Amino acid sequence: MNFGIAQPYGVSNGILPYEKYFFAGGGTSIRAWQARRLGPGSYTPPLNENGYFDYRFEQPSEMIIESMLEYRRKLVGYFDMALFIDAGNAWNIGVEDSRPGGDFQINRFYKEIAVGTGIGLRMDFDFLIIRLDMATKAIDPARPEGERWILNKLSFKRPLGEKGQTVFNFGIGYPF
Repeated sequence: MNFGIAQPYGVSNGILPYEKYFFAGGGTSIRAWQARRLGPGSYTPPLNENGYFDYRFEQPSEMIIESMLEYRRKLVGYFDMALFIDAGNAWNIGVEDSRPGGDFQINRFYKEIAVGTGIGLRMDFDFLIIRLDMATKAIDPARPEGERWILNKLSFKRPLGEKGQTVFNFGIGYPF
């Protein structure tokens, strides 16, 4: 589990330095989203020309809650497999007009928890672990309430779901 909050103080004029913000998504976070693209909260990214979410821009936030559950099993030699579920999101402390729904509210934050699930291959060399993960979005808080469960978009015709639903990650060391 991972939790963090950052609040500017002093002469910063209420603005955090960019490297102090929290980001959700990617190989060391909620793996079903591209790196730094999840959130904040239920903010809905703009749609691209094909009608899918446009995840081109990073989504900095001032608060983060993440958790991960991973089951690992030895395969053969240096190779292990993993099944995992990641859950969490990032939020802003105050209202930001340019990203509506991105602020943390105690009465709705639990509805904005993103969930991703997946499978991975681990190469465990005792001194170095190399990860290859395939993660799929299960609950997407950027969608309207009642439409956030998207794991049902997987099918034999579309084994990776809709465009952008499944993400492949490469990592060194364990996530989190």
